[in-house]
Amino acid sequence: MKNKAHEKIKPKTTKNSQKVCQNVCIEQILNILEGHAPVATSAKWDNVGLLVGAHEWETKGAVLSIDLTPQALQIAKREDINLIITHHPCFFPKAHSISRLIKEKNFSPSALALEAYENKIAVIACHTNFDCSALEVADAFSQALGLNAQGKLISENTELLKLVVFVPSTHLETVRHAICEAGAGHIGHYDFCTFSAAGEGTFRGGAASKPFLGKVGKLEKIQELRLETIIPNTLKVRVLKALFESHPYEEVAYDLYSVVQTPTALGLTKGLGYGVWGDFSQLKVFSDLLQDVKKLFQRSCLKITLSQSIKNFAKVKRVAFLPGSGSEFIVPALNLKCEVFITGEVSYHEALFASNHGLTIMELGHTESEMFFFPTLQQWFIKENSNGFLLIENIEQKSIWLQTSDFKGGQQ
Repeated sequence: MKNKAHEKIKPKTTKNSQKVCQNVCIEQILNILEGHAPVATSAKWDNVGLLVGAHEWETKGAVLSIDLTPQALQIAKREDINLIITHHPCFFPKAHSISRLIKEKNFSPSALALEAYENKIAVIACHTNFDCSALEVADAFSQALGLNAQGKLISENTELLKLVVFVPSTHLETVRHAICEAGAGHIGHYDFCTFSAAGEGTFRGGAASKPFLGKVGKLEKIQELRLETIIPNTLKVRVLKALFESHPYEEVAYDLYSVVQTPTALGLTKGLGYGVWGDFSQLKVFSDLLQDVKKLFQRSCLKITLSQSIKNFAKVKRVAFLPGSGSEFIVPALNLKCEVFITGEVSYHEALFASNHGLTIMELGHTESEMFFFPTLQQWFIKENSNGFLLIENIEQKSIWLQTSDFKGGQQ
């Protein structure tokens, strides 16, 4: 079973060089990113994917940056890298003409994009598709703070699919674990929800086949298990990728079909959606939570808008987190009865509204709140066996915003 979205990185070795230089096509990088953060999951207003360059261009690595900046371009040129992967798109709205690019000067996004193109440096944006699809962010945040994740702040409703696959008993647990880690089998507060039953499978391999069990040309009867579970349709690519990589058969026998019920958002941290919310097992002193957040995001101070409940009681049970701009997620956080909302930034009036309704806001800074972008992409490329593919972080973007106040002893 082959699919471009499931390919591993396949380096190309340049000739006429004593030192081996491994290059990969930009298209291969796009296919890998598509397997983790499908373009189809991005917001309608967003502009993600390949924004500068061509699919056939090649690179030996990538510079990771929140934005397309002069520093990111400088690193790419210095290290002879022909790809920058950014979180934020360099073009808003989607359409820009060449004349507009040429007229822009200094360090505008358009001018930087033109400079990238002139130096044959491709630019890929992984924005709301990353925010919606990157399961690792919710896991990393929750684990770091000791939070029991309960669900997404906003879940993306989608149809459910039933996945049925036939597996030899020797690989049942391997396949089960792989597809469930990818997001299959999530029902409410339960994950790894599957069913398996034993049966007999038959097959006969053709002359060109390389069967995992049995011999070519012989009708084989094998004891297999029928493993079934459910997946949100929007996670189909991710789950099938995990299935094909973990299953031992040359040709995987599986079925996908629609089911009538819709997925529940309750506890759906493995599904698609924005942000995460959860509860502490025991009430947490607010000042302790603040110190934990500052340590996690490497901030010496934060901007905080306190609610009256925090001022009076200073203990927290339920917390929500959303990287980036969080203004439009305040109401969902309130509806979920969250007491603290940790985000990148909110408008003054939205923060005041939240405070008046019992929700404390912690503002990390837009870029600072998106720190999980770097390690998550690192994990994705490691999973793709991309040894030798160079990844460099634009560390200039990790601290560019100065916050205003600290919180000490329960006072703002």
